[in-house]
Amino acid sequence: MAYSDKVMDHFYNPRNVGEIKDANGVGEVGNAACGDIMKIWIKVDENGIITDAKFRTFGCASAIASSSMATTLIIGKPLSEARELTNKAIAEALDGLPPSKIHCSVLAADAINRAIDDHLGIERQGDLEVMCICQNITRGEIEHAIAHGAFNLDLIKEQTGAMAGACLGVRCTEHIEELLKKYQ
Repeated sequence: MAYSDKVMDHFYNPRNVGEIKDANGVGEVGNAACGDIMKIWIKVDENGIITDAKFRTFGCASAIASSSMATTLIIGKPLSEARELTNKAIAEALDGLPPSKIHCSVLAADAINRAIDDHLGIERQGDLEVMCICQNITRGEIEHAIAHGAFNLDLIKEQTGAMAGACLGVRCTEHIEELLKKYQ
């Protein structure tokens, strides 16, 4: 597995490590089972500009580099621009990630969105929101599959069993497609 020089730089010299005590937005993603846990704090001024961002990440070199790069990319940006930061943009800013490590950039983008949601007071429906009613597949299960390479409906169906119930995906496909868009 070959890492770019930028990945190695952000791993050995991560930017914005730590936490912001008076943060007005915090996002946490990942779980110990998959091995990567990211927490991102943001400070937003009265004009909606992210003036500071910090992170703490437990994970591999790609997870740390993705967190470092993601925080670097959002500092000084309006919330609307930070919200549009994709995992693809994070990976590209790092001059690429190995295919098996793309999920690290997905987690970083999701942590930023959760921090922004927290700042705005948006209640997430949560990881337990059922997205595929027939198969009882939750949002968290779908996001976990996406974070581990399921970047299309067929792969999500294969990895989770979603869209394979009595409705044949009629009810959930649109919701899962919307979720996929945020990672493309």
